[in-house]
Amino acid sequence: MKNLLKVFAALMAVLMLAACSGGGGNEGGGDAADDGKLKIAYSVQSLDNEYFVTISNGVKEYAESLGYEVEITNGNQDVAAQVSQVENFIEKGVDIIIVSPVSDTGLEDAVKRATDAGITVIAANQNFEGSQAFVTIPEYALGRALGDACGQYIAETFGDEPVDVLVLDYPDIEAIVPRGDGMRDGVLAYAPNANIVQSISANTVEKGTNAMETAIQVYPNIQVVIGCNDAAALGAYSVIEAQHLADGNEKFYVGGMDGTDQALELIKNGTAYKATIDINAKGTGKVLVDTALKVRESGPIADPVEIPLNVVTPENVDQFLQ
Repeated sequence: MKNLLKVFAALMAVLMLAACSGGGGNEGGGDAADDGKLKIAYSVQSLDNEYFVTISNGVKEYAESLGYEVEITNGNQDVAAQVSQVENFIEKGVDIIIVSPVSDTGLEDAVKRATDAGITVIAANQNFEGSQAFVTIPEYALGRALGDACGQYIAETFGDEPVDVLVLDYPDIEAIVPRGDGMRDGVLAYAPNANIVQSISANTVEKGTNAMETAIQVYPNIQVVIGCNDAAALGAYSVIEAQHLADGNEKFYVGGMDGTDQALELIKNGTAYKATIDINAKGTGKVLVDTALKVRESGPIADPVEIPLNVVTPENVDQFLQ
């Protein structure tokens, strides 16, 4: 009988210990598969673009400073890849999905599955159906900022002299069309003597390189090139350097957008690369995370969340390099 009592007492002790250590929920931080941390996933349009690399680093650094888990994936200019990434995020049970989409269409079904699963989904750079917030740069204003700076430069430097201008825009995505319009409008508003010889689609270094090589075969007197981003403009600049197109011509002008480190250094060093538009890429990472958290707390945000713009030239480049 004494042995039975001892066994009973031992059994009760085990049961009490189990009850105290927790059958009841996640207060202890969850198990190994769910550590209780908020999980953020970001599918980037392309990690071949320094601008998106900088945004990704900003998202990662800021979110991790708040104690969140972060996963970054490369959409690699492929809509199907981004759809697969979003579906994978859903399977992993992330809390927030941020997408800088390759296209403004194609993600609808995957995004609906994500939001139906209770996941917060926000769009960056261009919007898509089903997003719960849209963090963006005002496209026409962005293009117009560079177009105005370029037009003013032409007026001040070339006077009434005709000048051939190459525009590298990106009409492949409807949402970005106003950016190209702003570039052309700004140039012609200040420099009606400018001759925009071509507008060529280019949004990567490779495409910018190819566009410049093609354009100068037909228009060898191009002296001004402006691009829809620094990547395209840097591609054009590489051709200008390789073929010595700006040698002995201090008037030659290349301008881009994004305020990338490489563009800033070229502006600082007095090269033909004379302007970029700073859009606070690293700070955009913080804006994306904060916007997603606000949506989780208070629901969808109807109006676009706009990123401020700053024109960078040799006169003020030092403050942006800092």
